[in-house]
Amino acid sequence: MENKKKQELKLAQTVSLRHDLRLFSLLARPEAEFLAAAAELEADPLFARLLAPGPGGGAPVVRRRFAGASYAFTLACGDGALASAAERCCAGEWLADRPAMLALAKRAGQENFSRYFLADAVFDAAAAARACGLSAAQAAALKAFTDAFILAHERVQPAQLPRQLLRCAALVEAEGGRLTAAYTHPAYLRGAYVINGEELARLLRGGTLSRAEAARVRRLASAAQRVSWRKAGFHRALAALLEEQKDFFLGRGPLKPFSQRALAARVALDPATVSRLVSARTVRAPWGEEVRLKDLFRPKSAFVIDRIREVLGGAAAKRTDAEVAASLKSAYGIKISRRSVNLYRRKAGL
Repeated sequence: MENKKKQELKLAQTVSLRHDLRLFSLLARPEAEFLAAAAELEADPLFARLLAPGPGGGAPVVRRRFAGASYAFTLACGDGALASAAERCCAGEWLADRPAMLALAKRAGQENFSRYFLADAVFDAAAAARACGLSAAQAAALKAFTDAFILAHERVQPAQLPRQLLRCAALVEAEGGRLTAAYTHPAYLRGAYVINGEELARLLRGGTLSRAEAARVRRLASAAQRVSWRKAGFHRALAALLEEQKDFFLGRGPLKPFSQRALAARVALDPATVSRLVSARTVRAPWGEEVRLKDLFRPKSAFVIDRIREVLGGAAAKRTDAEVAASLKSAYGIKISRRSVNLYRRKAGL
């Protein structure tokens, strides 16, 4: 008995995608070029038809949020250069309300703001007002402004955006012993596209598209998969990297030994793909510093050498390799031989 054909084409790293030169080209593009390509896809009138309900009642293409994805509204809205670019692009006089709306968002707090003003759920002004300490009128005004600002931000040409918002992928915040990461560009907040194969086939067979339009629809669906694959891959890689280096961002310890190959295995991507996804990207740490994603990877040897330095303190000449090995095991749980300690000490000049 044949297995029932899947109704949705899941976004995954398949053999065909690995050999898709257009996908590799998209992965290799700088962030500004990638965002421009994504915006061009969204602006295509025919693609808008794919996002609307089709003959069967469902949409051929559906947006799906990434789990835990948020938007750094206070960072983006507080940037005068972005506001100026948004005004030239597609915003209007509502930008005059930006300082007041930014103040309301800060009063609500990042967690409440994400829950009530960025969520996909139907907005409830009364519930948002109660939770955020605002009046119902203030909550409604903040929601309207937030939606308009996000739309304006996404439509601004990347060349007009502040360089930080292209270089810096997310704002990392620490609260209550946990990390949250808010994306600096709303394209990641909105998530990836999922192709509904049955609805797409129904649209193509429905006779409402010309032959040329049908061919374009297929190309647009393919392009949506590639855009989504890059965004979903970056989201998985960033989430796994922040989780691995959680203690570092919370100020509880140094960076752990972690390689790009280990990250690739964890998120089921090719190491070369991971390298492309994190290249030239940063996050803003809870203490305000920009940290390069590539700097969050650390060879095991560097980690062990740092621990040896801590064990030795100022008594390098007085401690034997065997004593250092014993101290590494008792203090840090690092199990290495005396000979390995000797190799690390010689390599580091200890």
